[in-house]
Amino acid sequence: MAFFGRLSAFSTQRVAHISLMACMVASALPLTACNKESGTGSGSTSGRPIDTPARGAQAAKVEMLAFLDFECPYSRGNAKGLLDLAEKHKDSLRIRFLNLPLDVHPNALIAARGAVAAHKQGAYFKYFEKMMVAKSVGRDALLAWAVEAGIDSKKLVADLDSPESLKIVTRDVGLAKVFGISGTPSFVLNGVLYQGAQPMEFWEKKVTEEAQKAQGLLAAGTPSSGLIKAMVGSSNPKGAADYEKYILKGQTPPDAPVPAKVARTSGVESAQIQPAGGGTGAVQIGDPNQGQPLEDNKTLWRVGIRPDDPRMGAETALVTIVAFEDMECPFCAKLRPTLKKLVDESNGKVRLVFKHNPLPFHPHAEAAALALEAARNQKKFWEMYDYLLQHQQNLDATGLADAATTVGLDKAQFQSAMVSQGAKPRIDADVDQAAALGARGTPNLFVNGRKMVGAKEEAALKALIDEEIAKAQEMIKAGTAGEKIYEAIIAKGKLLDSLAPEAKTIKLPEKVARRGAPGAAIEIVTFQDFQCPFSARLDPHLRAIEEEFPGRVRVIWLDYPLDKIHGLAQSFAEAGQQALAQGKFWEFHKAVMANNDRLDDTALVARAKEAGLDLKKLDAALKDHRHAAAVQANKALGDQVGVKGTPTVFINGHLFSPQNGFSANTFRAAIQRLLSAP
Repeated sequence: MAFFGRLSAFSTQRVAHISLMACMVASALPLTACNKESGTGSGSTSGRPIDTPARGAQAAKVEMLAFLDFECPYSRGNAKGLLDLAEKHKDSLRIRFLNLPLDVHPNALIAARGAVAAHKQGAYFKYFEKMMVAKSVGRDALLAWAVEAGIDSKKLVADLDSPESLKIVTRDVGLAKVFGISGTPSFVLNGVLYQGAQPMEFWEKKVTEEAQKAQGLLAAGTPSSGLIKAMVGSSNPKGAADYEKYILKGQTPPDAPVPAKVARTSGVESAQIQPAGGGTGAVQIGDPNQGQPLEDNKTLWRVGIRPDDPRMGAETALVTIVAFEDMECPFCAKLRPTLKKLVDESNGKVRLVFKHNPLPFHPHAEAAALALEAARNQKKFWEMYDYLLQHQQNLDATGLADAATTVGLDKAQFQSAMVSQGAKPRIDADVDQAAALGARGTPNLFVNGRKMVGAKEEAALKALIDEEIAKAQEMIKAGTAGEKIYEAIIAKGKLLDSLAPEAKTIKLPEKVARRGAPGAAIEIVTFQDFQCPFSARLDPHLRAIEEEFPGRVRVIWLDYPLDKIHGLAQSFAEAGQQALAQGKFWEFHKAVMANNDRLDDTALVARAKEAGLDLKKLDAALKDHRHAAAVQANKALGDQVGVKGTPTVFINGHLFSPQNGFSANTFRAAIQRLLSAP
């Protein structure tokens, strides 16, 4: 029985909001090692804890097992955040890094074996930091890394190819099977399973809570040597024996197939889905680092502003700088004089608009944001803003109260605002907007919708501002009113990193497979292939979103059979059209997609029967190919809008290409952004 097979529903956690993989200041300091690496073991049965690469506390109060795949974009997106988490909680948290190479990633196994080899040479985290951001994790990349890191490449190759490295990877995959894990990234925190990439603020909260529980056990007399065992026993009593056996005593788990097969029912999507180039394949496993760079001032973003957002400068300014800031961020303090000078010396051509983005690792940032809002309500925003940036060392409750007195706020009103936290939804909305725009740190500036990151020098900002002034002046000459310049400029900007700015018109056939209310605010058009494994994984996320936004989402299926590589794609597409004609498309779809890795002619009939189709009519339709033209029309429509692989998704006409793959979270972010867009 799987380790977590009997866990109650609350033990397998889900996060229902946009996932920020790692919140960091753009100019972050280099990481330092938390503990010295030991040599590689083989899952001994000596009673010693399992030997894995680990970061954090030797005598831990909280232990996390992180199951990762070096080619999985979700693992890659979470990698830096995990190292930061271990560093921040190095006195209480230990993270063990384990391998779970998945069968959908062609280089995952060799990358995992390379990690084992690097660990044997005491260089796991050098390998981890490099390979988690590398464009390729194949053998050539491993050798290039060895040379760069000063590792003996011959010894690395010998270790990489040794039976021992495979044995250790097999051990890790076996542990994943015991723990009921079937996708990456997955985590076990003091015995409780969490599947999928979680935001760092989620882990911050969980680690802090677990550390507090552990402190209580220690105070009650639990010896530190038995603390993790006690914590696991408390959190997951039914699984504690297996955890002790395989992790705390290092016994070797039963073997499991390597690489691990992804289970579609796991709820964890582990391959990034992108259209394949040139129509040569159904999917391409993408690298999340091939998307938008941290700073890209060529892309135009639709950065909406409220009428009452704090601002300085003329409303008819030709250039609007929207600044996402954190009062505890030293880079925001450094940038402040530059921004003020640019506005003051612009002769009314530049205005500054403020947005909140308190970062989760700054303990006083959110309270400072609330203080700013309290000051805004008393028309003293900029006075409070200047004071807080100049006194960042005093942002605790006493310091904020002193700030309120200094800038002349009504004390009673200020305290009431701080206690009620009435401005928190407004602050959260800014944070969500920052996430949608890819503004992951502070300061993040958008100059007429063009992103600049960090405390930029005046000259760099001035150059971009001058470009935008010239453009705006041409718009004025063409008749655009000064107060409408900003809205006109950003109108065609990107709403979200995952959404193409252009909304294409997709002229749907009269008869098409669809579900959802007519006239729904959100229309999701999908081009899919019944034999594509990634199409099979898409629908659960769509169903989740339909439930979350009842009556507001409509889903449409259009056939895009990749018959050059999927021999049965065309016939299943024609069968789907016949199911549509019989009013049973979604029943047929469900039956096929449940096991679309095992399709043949016999399966087609069996799935049709399961869906309740009239088999005689189906047989006749397949023989005379009466639906072939409809299938080809769907595919031609896909070609017109640039489809090259499956699944391809458009939301309200915008091509949807999330860097972290299709999931309920990425769909939710896009839908919320579209629903709130001006």
